[in-house]
Amino acid sequence: MKQLVLLSLVLLLCGCSKTKTDQALLELDKKELAASINYDKILFYKFAKIAIRSSAVQDTTMPEYRKFVHESLNLHRTLSNIKPNSKESISVVDALLIYNDYRKVKNFVKNTDEDIFPLLIEGFNGNRDSVKTQKLLAAGDKLYYQNVEHAILSMAVLATRDLGREFALYECSKTQPELLKDSEEKTLLEFIRGFLFFSHKLLYLSEDGLSRNITWLEKNKNIPLPYTRALFGWGNLNNEQTNVGFHSMNVLFRGFDRLMMEREIDEERALQDFELFLKDTETLGLQNELIWCVESYLYLKREKPEKATVALNKLRKSPLLSNDEKEAIDKTIVYLKDRDSDSKLKGIYDKYFIGKIATKYMFAKLAQVDWEKVMKQQNVPHTAELFATVRKVRTLTDAVDQYTNEKAIEKGKTTIKETGSNLLDKAKGIFK
Repeated sequence: MKQLVLLSLVLLLCGCSKTKTDQALLELDKKELAASINYDKILFYKFAKIAIRSSAVQDTTMPEYRKFVHESLNLHRTLSNIKPNSKESISVVDALLIYNDYRKVKNFVKNTDEDIFPLLIEGFNGNRDSVKTQKLLAAGDKLYYQNVEHAILSMAVLATRDLGREFALYECSKTQPELLKDSEEKTLLEFIRGFLFFSHKLLYLSEDGLSRNITWLEKNKNIPLPYTRALFGWGNLNNEQTNVGFHSMNVLFRGFDRLMMEREIDEERALQDFELFLKDTETLGLQNELIWCVESYLYLKREKPEKATVALNKLRKSPLLSNDEKEAIDKTIVYLKDRDSDSKLKGIYDKYFIGKIATKYMFAKLAQVDWEKVMKQQNVPHTAELFATVRKVRTLTDAVDQYTNEKAIEKGKTTIKETGSNLLDKAKGIFK
């Protein structure tokens, strides 16, 4: 009896440990996400956003506003002078003054949630007392609208090569999809989040969101999906077909998440996801690098070398692949022809290889989409202002980024001194 009780306790503890371990892995991803967006370039981007959002504060006794407002005057002045599509560079003085201000409030920016401030569109509005602004500040509405802003900005910065995936990751980290109404925007945001989390190896966060997406898509097969068609170039597909295609992409990247996990059961689930992906894409008659990539890997795992070779030959012709990647595929084909052992394939055409190709493919697709045009066509509010601000902040970030170390700052000071005494008064704050 004692042995039975002891065995029961061991099994119970193992079960609890397993549950704790899964939860711990998810929590670890959340901590890793926080670390991934905690460095100078992202913090400066956040500094610029807080500056814009804080300009719409009505209660000027707000402690956070008072602490920040004086250190954002130079940024506001420079932002107002930047033309969104202009190639005109920001002066050394302006860049150094702004960076100097940023350094004074860096810890504040780092430890402050930007969402305690008014909406970004309120910062654009200028008229703090407008009826529209008051409506957005109504109880409950702010949470929804700021979530929409983060979602739109995640797309906007992805469309800006100089900002790209790290800034999109930051915006995605600020989104709470559960606050969005069930819609295409919500499901597309979940996918972009899931993909970005995967590309940053945040596998459990990614799998969690993509699984929610898959369930939702299976229950909503006829919802209009214009953004999704634009993203994947599926202009010839109707809504139901687009749903199948988008379902396949969510299943695919959940499969990649699972493939990169440690347990054997996760790998088998990944292969099942890949089979479902191929079933979906076969229904639509699609052909692309993702399909050939998955086909070849799956057929290798299922010991179907002839089918794997056909897929590999298609894949190696893709312009997405580097010479080294094509060489790896060539070696794999040779091993398959010789019926060489599976051990020789390891490290040549493995899960990391196909994950890398899939990531390349997806980023290439994201780069092709003119999100500003698509959002304007769908009448998304404040699209022009949001994209203009992203371009301004990009210009500002690039200029200031040159002076993020002491050596560069000293060089900038020397440039100011050599340029002329008329700049010294303007730059006197830098020399303190």
